[in-house]
Amino acid sequence: MVFIEVFATVFGLLQSLLVLYNKRSNWVFYILQMLCLIAFNLKLKLYGDLLNCFIYLIMGIVGFVLWNNSKKELPITKCSIKERLIYVLTITLSTLIIYLFLKKTQDPKPLIDAFTTSSSFVATYYMLRRSIDTWVIWFVNDISYSIQYVILNTPAYYLMALNIIWTFMAVASYIKWNNILTGDNNEKNLLCR
Repeated sequence: MVFIEVFATVFGLLQSLLVLYNKRSNWVFYILQMLCLIAFNLKLKLYGDLLNCFIYLIMGIVGFVLWNNSKKELPITKCSIKERLIYVLTITLSTLIIYLFLKKTQDPKPLIDAFTTSSSFVATYYMLRRSIDTWVIWFVNDISYSIQYVILNTPAYYLMALNIIWTFMAVASYIKWNNILTGDNNEKNLLCR
């Protein structure tokens, strides 16, 4: 079990470094991490996170395709206030729905599992679209995952540490993507694939 947790952590760190620099190859490590997390969540009966990982596996493939090397690559964007309200409502309502389902299972922490599941889907959607708002959602999500992993009956300290690192990387990624969005030429030069 620790072996799987360590590999998921390593793949997650590699993925987060590559996405920080807006690299397409981040999706390869994203997919590898999801494969490890499928096994991990199945063992711990974190069914919301297990569902997440299966969907993420598909989203990882989609992300790899969307973040292609063509000249029509998606630009970094920012959500409107209306879009932000929609994603906050989406996270809130889907958390409630998933929680109602998970509390009928053996899930040890159904509410936080439901929230991390919901916010992860929304954050991944905005990452696929290269919206800077993804980093705000990931920031909150990573803090929540850190808490979830430490309050489990069998704490997952490596994954907790990974999510603490990701919290800081979400801030760094937001700053880097914001520099790209606002036209900092030094940042644009770092986008070579």
